Amino acid sequence: MRLTDMELTGMALTTQNLADWQHWRQLLRLCGERRLFVLAGEHEWAITHAKLLTQSQPDTLWLGQADSVTPTTPLSKFKTRLGQEVGALVFNAFSGLHPDALGAVAGTVKAGGILILLCPPLAHWPAYPDPDLVRYVAEPEQAQDLHSGFLSRFIRLLAQDTQVLHWAQNTAFPILPRLHYTIPWQVRPDAQGCLNNQQRHALAVILSGARRQEPVVLTADRGRGKSSLLGLAAARLIKAGLKVLLTAPSPQAVTQVQAHCIPPLSFLAPDALLIARPAADVLLIDEAAAIPVALLLNLARHYCCVFASTEHGYEGTGLGFQLKFQPQLLQMHPQTRKVHLDLPARWSTTDPLEPLLYQLLALNAIAVLPATQGALQIRWVTQTELLQNEVLLNQVFGLLTLAHYQTSPSDLRQLLDAPELKLAVMFRQEIPLAVALLIAEGQTQRYPLTDELSLAIWRGQRRPRGHLLAQSLAFHGGLIEACQFRYHRIMRIVVHPSCQHSGLGRQLIAWLQEQSQQAALNGDFLGASFGASPELLAFWQANHFCPVRVGQSRDTVSGLQAVMLLWPSSVAAKKILPHWQGQFSANVHGYRQTAALSHEQAALYQALRLLPARHNPELDRQIAHDFAFYHRDLISDWAALARFIASNAPLTPLSSTQLQLLNALLTHGCEPSMVAKQITKEWQLSGHKAVIAHCRRLLQTFFIVPSET
Repeated sequence: MRLTDMELTGMALTTQNLADWQHWRQLLRLCGERRLFVLAGEHEWAITHAKLLTQSQPDTLWLGQADSVTPTTPLSKFKTRLGQEVGALVFNAFSGLHPDALGAVAGTVKAGGILILLCPPLAHWPAYPDPDLVRYVAEPEQAQDLHSGFLSRFIRLLAQDTQVLHWAQNTAFPILPRLHYTIPWQVRPDAQGCLNNQQRHALAVILSGARRQEPVVLTADRGRGKSSLLGLAAARLIKAGLKVLLTAPSPQAVTQVQAHCIPPLSFLAPDALLIARPAADVLLIDEAAAIPVALLLNLARHYCCVFASTEHGYEGTGLGFQLKFQPQLLQMHPQTRKVHLDLPARWSTTDPLEPLLYQLLALNAIAVLPATQGALQIRWVTQTELLQNEVLLNQVFGLLTLAHYQTSPSDLRQLLDAPELKLAVMFRQEIPLAVALLIAEGQTQRYPLTDELSLAIWRGQRRPRGHLLAQSLAFHGGLIEACQFRYHRIMRIVVHPSCQHSGLGRQLIAWLQEQSQQAALNGDFLGASFGASPELLAFWQANHFCPVRVGQSRDTVSGLQAVMLLWPSSVAAKKILPHWQGQFSANVHGYRQTAALSHEQAALYQALRLLPARHNPELDRQIAHDFAFYHRDLISDWAALARFIASNAPLTPLSSTQLQLLNALLTHGCEPSMVAKQITKEWQLSGHKAVIAHCRRLLQTFFIVPSET
């Protein structure tokens, strides 16, 4: 793109500005540092000037919307760009300030690179209808009314950082800061290819672990040369005559590994490895945190593995790797060695961009060690209070990251922006030592589920964002009245590790139960949904929460089935809950009768504290009707459907083959497409959807006509 001086002057950017900019970028490369450049103004102005500033940078990545001729990557596809290196990243926040995308893709900017952030005028940005806000509300139109506290804090922190370049529309191009360096920054690998003492030590640990057939866990923040170190280790092991395999969440994630290994390693997907089981002395696993824990453990059973993972949750479920996987790996292989890299290898130690991102996204939030003496105080902490107290925000968020293994920067935005969110904090000497994060669902005060939407949820026609308990209990649990109640779901509850097993969690739950019967937390139910480990299930049931649903699939990270429990606070809730428990107990009774029940499932059902089984025939009939004529789910409804056909006859007679097929499909744990193949070929049904559609047609024979009742 070439513009005349007159055209450039009209856009407040001169050829001299561009010349100064190119010279400054050269100095930035000599310093080995990176910078953030904020372009704040109208959308078209920001895009035009970002293109001018990157016109001589061929390795520029655009994330979010651009003009019609510029190649871009949608924000939702940001993970496809991980593992690359770019000289410039243009992040278009007009398309939404997605915190996970910003935190992850900023790591692709190499030394001397620039991150250009396009945004509305800063004074108006918090009120801008940010597309990313729709992820935190049930209906997209609800995001239009939100004033973003996350963006207000984001802007304040940007203004406080003297290393950030700001250019607002209709103002002069900013004065570029002076850059200082004594000697040019450059990568100086030693004879082994290592860049510093940490890498040399880590390489020695990996090589030693491979020789002794001992697993190694290599962790690092991004930019520390973790992937290149795997490549160097692979080259040394191959040279020593060992067979080395390489896997990762995707082929793109191992680009740097392969670039540092001669001959280059071939890539095998994790699931393909477990199917083929090729022989190997060592298996290298890059970005292990983005691979399900159960899959990692399976690989560890069959191979001597080197698990390499980026920390802080940029590339995947980083805390899942730390909190879920590593303890189980140590139980399996107590001799596992761990090594960590924290010295930057891809940019200078004086680089200001990474510390800024840590602060903006609270990636360095740490749960402070609380006092051991002093009175306890529990109170509600508002989003406004968190925004006004950065220390408290980081202490609270540091605790919340310990409560779940899939914490990401988006959770920070949810904490500060999501409506219907409440935060209870237990303090001792003004230091948080326990927190509970709750969200209102169902018949909420601000955005209640309408009757029309509730019916569509029950029938499987709509799945609005949010309202987890109301939706799942209605659609998956088969509880037709579920959307008529107001829930406060306890999303996360955590006690500081130094204070655990002292009854504080029980005290916090008791306080919430008291609050739920007062105006501060007015509603029908307190609820929780989590992976059903024996310890967690025992904790919630000991606090008088009643199980009402168990998921039939396993979480890909924890490997656990989800369980939902409720504690009733209103008169209406106390009246309906025993009926829901009876229906759930009847379903569990059906689960227990199946031959396909695994040992883990049997143990889970045994641990549930259930009322006597008491199903509602009318509810079973409604489930069968709406499965037949709408879009209810076979796997969730099979127990009710099986009871219905066992006590009702079709109005249109079915052939013996049809009845055989229907009964087989209503067997717990069946795989519909496999059932159809095993029973008969006459249906010519191809695939899961075709079998389900045929199952609906068979159920329709039990009813006269479709009805709206």
